[in-house]
Amino acid sequence: MIITDNMVLLFIICIPILIVTLSYFTFQLYSEYNQKKVMINILSDSTQHILENKKTHIVSDKKTSFLKDKLNFAGFPNIYAEYVFIGISISFGILVGFFIFIVMKSPIALVVSVLVFSFLPFLVLGKIIANRQVDFNFGLKSIIDKVTSMMKSGVGFEQAFKKSILTSKSEFTKEVFGIYIKEKDIIGEDRAFEKMFKLVESKELRIFYLVISIGRQSGGKFSNTLETLRKTLHDQGTIKQEITSSTKEIRIGTYMIIALTIGIFMMMDSVFKGVLNEHFFGTSDGKLQMFFIIIWVAFGLFINNMMTKIKE
Repeated sequence: MIITDNMVLLFIICIPILIVTLSYFTFQLYSEYNQKKVMINILSDSTQHILENKKTHIVSDKKTSFLKDKLNFAGFPNIYAEYVFIGISISFGILVGFFIFIVMKSPIALVVSVLVFSFLPFLVLGKIIANRQVDFNFGLKSIIDKVTSMMKSGVGFEQAFKKSILTSKSEFTKEVFGIYIKEKDIIGEDRAFEKMFKLVESKELRIFYLVISIGRQSGGKFSNTLETLRKTLHDQGTIKQEITSSTKEIRIGTYMIIALTIGIFMMMDSVFKGVLNEHFFGTSDGKLQMFFIIIWVAFGLFINNMMTKIKE
């Protein structure tokens, strides 16, 4: 009878708190996501209008697969990179699935584990691409600042551009723009930029290319256009920082909810004299249930991360 009373009291106190907390952070997430979506749409629409108005497209001679493009952006341009990546993904999924099967003795957990963890290397690949993108865009903004300043001082674009590239602090940015320095006079400016587009997924680089193209058509004097681009990129960076700060608060709230859930589980396990712990970690059915609970929570965190992610 004592256990029953404690159980009722526990549910009366904890469940409403959990529901109210979850509702609050869900509403906050929805509000912040709408604000972020509006701002990003404004930035994306502006870029799209530039592309549509100029009708400037770089078309590759050879179409590549989605995975191949992603591997190129991540710095793996080898022709066999796709097969190696697929092999690593499947092998990793099977290895983790086999380990989980040894612990849980469940074919269902084995199949789900293989499917879920085979996708994990792709998430790692996306993280590598994002880090390279941030590194490159930071270096690009620095180069644009230097080029703009030198052009206002009377230095020609080509001289200012090459000097800015050579003095860049980002090695990856140097590597990408090294193609322009080494191959521009041989294969032409358009082809040089086309090769650069294959190395980094950067909207800012494409806009920079459009500015240069417009400047060439207007006689080469486009320091004012570069100055406008410089201010736009800095303003865009400021907006993204503000949005990132607000989305971090949402993520902290999500982790707090998970911590609260774990706390409730521990309290209930204490009330029931370890019955919950024995069921979820001592029986086959309990282990399978706990496995799917963990998968579901991880999936929720993934969705939350995607909803609050700032697309570069």
